[in-house]
Amino acid sequence: MKNKEDNKKIKILFIITYLELGGAQKHLLSLIKNLDRKKYFIYLCSSPDGYLREKFFRLPDLNLYFIPELKREISFIRDFQALLKIYLYIKNNRFDIVHVHSPKASFIGRWAAYFAGVRKIVYTVHGWPFHKYMPLVYYNLFLFIEKITSKITQNIILVSQADVATGLKNKILSKGKFCLIHYGIETKSFEKAWKKRRLNQISHTIITISSFKPQKNMFCFLEMVRLILKNKQNVKFIVLGEGPLKGEVQNKVDSMGLSGKVILEGWVDDVADLFRDSSIFVLTSLWEGLPVSLIEAVISGVPVVVTNTGGVFDIVIENQQGIVVEPLNAVQMSKSCLQILNSYKDWEDKIRKNRELMNVFYWSDKRMMGLIEKVYK
Repeated sequence: MKNKEDNKKIKILFIITYLELGGAQKHLLSLIKNLDRKKYFIYLCSSPDGYLREKFFRLPDLNLYFIPELKREISFIRDFQALLKIYLYIKNNRFDIVHVHSPKASFIGRWAAYFAGVRKIVYTVHGWPFHKYMPLVYYNLFLFIEKITSKITQNIILVSQADVATGLKNKILSKGKFCLIHYGIETKSFEKAWKKRRLNQISHTIITISSFKPQKNMFCFLEMVRLILKNKQNVKFIVLGEGPLKGEVQNKVDSMGLSGKVILEGWVDDVADLFRDSSIFVLTSLWEGLPVSLIEAVISGVPVVVTNTGGVFDIVIENQQGIVVEPLNAVQMSKSCLQILNSYKDWEDKIRKNRELMNVFYWSDKRMMGLIEKVYK
């Protein structure tokens, strides 16, 4: 039997397409982990696939519902089946809030919640699904979908200033219905990495984190590696991640003669130790929302070389914490990495000054949780 406290608890359903190790998924894992079980009944709907599945399984008092038809690829039959299953799940459980993440799940989940009569639908935009690297017909289609679906959404959370600007420019966002909430992470291990960096001799190691999707542009990263090694041989490159293009990336590493120099580590749960010993963090993405790995690198005090995409300027001060270059420019990325490596002491001094002035709490999961709960209320 329910007690009086249970009757006061808010029933919330999260929906996301995959439980892979990406920024949206790490954000959602942190969000669900930190929600007060005395205030909320918590449910999660997703496809059954992904590296983080076991981590979600281990969270206490989380009700999981897997839908095999929920896939990233467009399929009218499969997508309708997913929508129908989510609709029935929502209808049967009478949720107070439905909070959606990732493009496919955000579209299907919001319409299922709307048809099921949910009064509060919340959408976190982890980077808009339309971008300049897709065919114009798809760009216009996804933009139209976002405009129409925003009308049935009570609150839209943006994770970067760039996404806010894009949403306003394209008339997706309306006054009073959106807010900016930057990602928050569990900062403790990265603060430890920062403290240890100041005591250690940093090796010539360049690190990147990738889900091996076209968005991450790993072939540009490998071209950058080739150019760096032409000028500096004693550099090692570590790539963390898994994904659909990993086989192609491995083949490219072999064909370019980069075996032994580029190490594909797979996913690593604790990246803080790698940040502690790395000389540069690189991001070659074509489009982003706000990369969680970039926040982790900056808090760890690692100089960064990143592409001008998404919310990088929300956390990176140009020529103080790193260098920002245009996407697809492997030449400029290699020059930027060499510039940092060849004057590393100067960069350490700049990083130290900026890191000591940084408000680390602002990038914490505690600050993020407080703001998201205000949206729920």
